[in-house]
Amino acid sequence: MSDSPAEISGSGFPLTAPSSSQLQQLVEKLTPEQHHVTQKSGTEAPFCGGHLAEKSAGVYGCVVCRLPLFRSSDKFDSGTGWPSFFDTYDAQHVTRKSDASGGMVRTEITCGRCDAHLGHEFSDGPPPTGIRHCLNSLALHFWAEGEAIPLEIPLEIPREIPREIPREIPREIPREIPRAISDATDAPATPDADLAIAWFGGG
Repeated sequence: MSDSPAEISGSGFPLTAPSSSQLQQLVEKLTPEQHHVTQKSGTEAPFCGGHLAEKSAGVYGCVVCRLPLFRSSDKFDSGTGWPSFFDTYDAQHVTRKSDASGGMVRTEITCGRCDAHLGHEFSDGPPPTGIRHCLNSLALHFWAEGEAIPLEIPLEIPREIPREIPREIPREIPREIPRAISDATDAPATPDADLAIAWFGGG
């Protein structure tokens, strides 16, 4: 930790950022996918994150430093394909930044202790806050109700394997592709899919 006085959140959690060596130790335990999302502001594909369908009672925290971020009681189905919450565990645990990537200005949300990228915040959520915190499952760790949440940064945590949503059975590929369809596949790709991810939230 740094030598500056420890900042404590309203819910009693230390918010002092990890030192560079401690952060490196934490980041080394991430999977490549978790590293891409939390350290490079990546975005997981919609409807693929393991925490999207999680219905158990508990708390969601930062996968890097284990700071609690959201409660299951504040989770809702936004229909966007990413875990969504209308309130935070503690307002001090989530930091907001302006994000002009993706061809639009959005509000990025990061961990209030280690600055890991979490997702984005939007003003189209349900009452009582009207806020939608759109999260990447890869940025989250889940504690089931009754499990102990550490106050300090646990430097000896094991590598976490992200949960996955079972894939649907792939569509059968026809033996022959009609010429008309084949011609269509030669057309250049458009950025519509990327824009949709940026607009609806993603990471």
